[in-house]
Amino acid sequence: MIRNSPYVLLVMAACIWGGNFVAGKALVTHIPPLTLATVRWCIAFLCLLPFLGKEAWSLRAEFRRHWKMIVFLSATGVAGFNTLTYVAVQFTSSINASLMNSATPIMVVMLTWLMIKEKIAWSAFPGVLISMAGVCWIIGRGSLEALTALSFNKGDLYMLLAIFMWSLYSVGMKRAAGLFPATPFLLVQVAAALLLLIPLSAVELVTLSPEIDWSPSSIVGLLYIGLFASIVAFLSWNRAIELAGPQRCAGFLNLIPLFSAIFATAFTGESIHLYHLLGTVLIVTGVYLTNRAIKHQQIRGRPKVGEYAMTKNP
Repeated sequence: MIRNSPYVLLVMAACIWGGNFVAGKALVTHIPPLTLATVRWCIAFLCLLPFLGKEAWSLRAEFRRHWKMIVFLSATGVAGFNTLTYVAVQFTSSINASLMNSATPIMVVMLTWLMIKEKIAWSAFPGVLISMAGVCWIIGRGSLEALTALSFNKGDLYMLLAIFMWSLYSVGMKRAAGLFPATPFLLVQVAAALLLLIPLSAVELVTLSPEIDWSPSSIVGLLYIGLFASIVAFLSWNRAIELAGPQRCAGFLNLIPLFSAIFATAFTGESIHLYHLLGTVLIVTGVYLTNRAIKHQQIRGRPKVGEYAMTKNP
């Protein structure tokens, strides 16, 4: 019943991804970010391999033919986005990070327009500007002085870079759509990302010599981000898209900050401020206006822009 109910699947995915920001914030105090990202994807890879390894191996010739695309997608979406997110939450709150992440669809629309020259309706630009204003408001903690003085929390800037990485990944996935079956393609991306992450995490461990906490709570957190945030939520989201389509699923992404805020206030003592609420209103309003402009453009028969932005996975 759950497998065939798109709305249950969407809420479950958003809930898990909301918890990912909070779990990452807690774990990164005990495990450095590169190592944390490496362990997360090692867990996901080892769990996926028995089920998808044979199919992925049968497609090895196709994967070799498109190796540059695989490297690009793995470096930006799997390795880059997640590592930078864990770096960001060292310096900013999980609530801030998840709220800023809500602006990703807007950045994807802009990069799609800039990089692959797809047309975008001019009526979408007001929504883009409104969402950008919401992101700036959150970064500046509701202070115009902070914005004009560029005195931002560096964690917020790392999160912006993470959003940029995922937006590049989304544009790349738009180009790669239909080349491979989705699930073995995920396994290959994770494997390629680990080839990049493992040497970097080794350097991190040698240079920083951190005292890693392998307590039961840390292990539970690692299993959460490795199994649930990396596999269960992703598969739930993709299944919901199959059932309902990306346009109907898009709005559920805005539940991620809501669940993140609930978990953060309940388990970590973070608090929600007025600037969070105002910034969120601006971001969600901008995303809604942009989506509506894109939908109208689609109805008029023009090229669609940013549709893959609505199917992202944090």
